[in-house]
Amino acid sequence: MQQPGKQIDTLETGTRQPNRQKFRKRIAVLLVCLGISTLMWLFIELTKDYTTELKYSVAFTNVPKDLILQNQNDSSITVGITAQGFELVTAQLFRKRQELVVDLSEIRIRKETEGYSAFIPAASVLQQFVRQIRYSKSISYIKPDTLFFRFSDVYRKEVPVRLNFSYSMEQQYQLYDSLEWWPKTVMVSSIKDVIDTIRFVSTAKTVETGIDSSLVLKIPLLRPLSRGMISFSADSVSVRMSVQKYTEATFTVPIKTEGNTTQLRIFPDQAEITCLVPMVDYKQVEAASFVASVQADGNTLAQNSKLKVNLAKVPPRVKVVSLKPEFVEYIILSP
Repeated sequence: MQQPGKQIDTLETGTRQPNRQKFRKRIAVLLVCLGISTLMWLFIELTKDYTTELKYSVAFTNVPKDLILQNQNDSSITVGITAQGFELVTAQLFRKRQELVVDLSEIRIRKETEGYSAFIPAASVLQQFVRQIRYSKSISYIKPDTLFFRFSDVYRKEVPVRLNFSYSMEQQYQLYDSLEWWPKTVMVSSIKDVIDTIRFVSTAKTVETGIDSSLVLKIPLLRPLSRGMISFSADSVSVRMSVQKYTEATFTVPIKTEGNTTQLRIFPDQAEITCLVPMVDYKQVEAASFVASVQADGNTLAQNSKLKVNLAKVPPRVKVVSLKPEFVEYIILSP
């Protein structure tokens, strides 16, 4: 027989669950309505006009020939802009990517004791900025109200290029010829204080791995200063690598004696050369392509009990792995 208390608990539980579901739905509807109203309010607010200040970095074009603008690295400008909220939000998000460009083609330069100077009133570049800041309804003001410039004569010097390049080959692959790169030197142009400190120009660090074929690379040169403060006659170097697959081969060759050898005998009189040979040249390489020898003049014999074996001739692009023996014994026969 079922107890009355348990039946009442079951009824209460079944009643509470629909109530909870209704409450959750009401909360969800309330949150959706609140989100929609917030978006509508934000949209209305962003369509209104506002005035704010935005700070931009400044770049310069048409710098006078044979002069370098010295103070361009610290050039920035503050612009008072009136525009819609949408436009100002966009400007805040993307202004770091945008530079305002000032044209210096009509600037008037004055010669001074050290270098040159010039200035441009902000009002003179206002129209240039209006064309570049296209989303604004109006530019109210520019700070500073005058742009000042310092110029210097251009000095030039030719310096070597250092290649900062490393690589690794796939198994059995080797350089078929020497690594080639050009140009080896570049002409550097900058102010005198900079030119006096430059001894070389380096390429960007570059690493190539798993190489199994010939290739040509372009590697940029590292620029210690901004492009306006220093320039190179070339912006990059070309690197050429000729790569071939190699295989191991072993050759036995006679050891020749050089010097006074009429009464000399060496032991052993043959050498075993283990080397890596390019597959494309394999059929052309043979034992006769190598020359192994020892130096047997009077001074060498007097100072050494053994003679060192030297490879006097090795085919081009063949890489010797080992030479056995490295030394040979000898005897001098009685006349």
